[in-house]
Amino acid sequence: MAGDHPGVPGLGDAPFNAGGRRAARNETNEAVEGDDALDRSLILASVARDARLDKKFLLLIILAAMIATLGLLQSSTAVVIGAMLVSPLMGPIMGLGFGLATIESNLIKRSLVTLAAGMAVAVLVAMLIIWLSPIKDVTPELRARTQPTLLDLGVAVVGGIAGVYAIMRKLSGVMVGVAIATALVPPLSTVGFGLVTGRFDFAMGAALLFLTNTLAIAFAATIVARLNHFGPSLTPQHTAMQVVGIAATLGILSIPLALTLNSLAGEVRARSVVQAELRSLLGESDRVDSLNVRMERDAIAVDGVVLVDRYAGRLDKQLAAKIGAELGREVRVNIVQLRQQTNAAVQVEEQLGRRLAALEQREEDSRAILAGLTVGELLPRERVLVDRQARRVIVQRDREVEGEQVAAAIDRIMASVQADHPQWLIQNGSLTAAKVPPTEAAATE
Repeated sequence: MAGDHPGVPGLGDAPFNAGGRRAARNETNEAVEGDDALDRSLILASVARDARLDKKFLLLIILAAMIATLGLLQSSTAVVIGAMLVSPLMGPIMGLGFGLATIESNLIKRSLVTLAAGMAVAVLVAMLIIWLSPIKDVTPELRARTQPTLLDLGVAVVGGIAGVYAIMRKLSGVMVGVAIATALVPPLSTVGFGLVTGRFDFAMGAALLFLTNTLAIAFAATIVARLNHFGPSLTPQHTAMQVVGIAATLGILSIPLALTLNSLAGEVRARSVVQAELRSLLGESDRVDSLNVRMERDAIAVDGVVLVDRYAGRLDKQLAAKIGAELGREVRVNIVQLRQQTNAAVQVEEQLGRRLAALEQREEDSRAILAGLTVGELLPRERVLVDRQARRVIVQRDREVEGEQVAAAIDRIMASVQADHPQWLIQNGSLTAAKVPPTEAAATE
């Protein structure tokens, strides 16, 4: 049923006054109600203009879908919020709400066509970007759009009320907050992700979130618009039809949302119970490295890694029994126990590391000393005995055979090497006394 709305382009050529048939007015109220009707007509004209499908709308929805998809793939909350601000979908949704309030068929049709076109474009753009992207991993931002609950419905309803108030009071800043609170484009991008990657559960969950936000905002706009006398000449039957239709739709929509909320609440409670029971079974110094609690139909699956001082052979069975008794469900537990290092073990490891480092340093010093003493081949290698453990070097010499000049040169070489390695003892030994006991000879090799 099309009403008479002057100045609203595209909604019929006949003049109208913001909401249907003319009601009888007494002469004292005509001036005031005439001004109110004009204000409502101007608001409807603005809503109808924002609900148009034009080049500006298509450009903005393409840009918003691109930003949202890239933000979801990067798991960037800031980028996703930017897409919400760019999105023009709030226009046709508000047009749908005002159209339902006034039962203005032309505005309803225009809003539905624009909204459907925006949805299709956003999903197709998202699918194209994800198909071209080498990154197709599930990010936290994507997963957050796949499990809508009654809480999301509440946010959308309150956001719709705030949006209508902002439209009637011309508060553009409030609309920015409404756009952020009621995400519209990110769920459509998640639908595209689910279709491209074959994760149809993601696509269904995101589609439910978009439907929840859209209907809640539109119905909230309808209610607030009716309370502000949009469509004042509608009959009580029309009002009753609106109330029943809105209540029935939101009631049906609430069923899967309530089931999801109940499932999430169950997971939260199960995780809390698992953490408490696992902590009670571990020692004071034991700690949980990782823990994953999943709801699998009627069963609870628990996987994790704990660091323990002493291995507990019955940890899985004990934990499963305690959780099952607390929650009344079948429980499957797979906890990996890793032995953690004690303080004593850490100290022993540090000492061993220092010992190995000292041995490596002595080995390096001994090679440098040998190279320094045998330079120029004045001293044969076999006459230099090295005790790395004691950091001592014995040079076997026979001064009579060496001669005065060679002996003096060897003395200078030994003095130079000794100066370079003050922690070592480099000393002369007689050739006849150079026989080393077997234990010492073994230590020098």
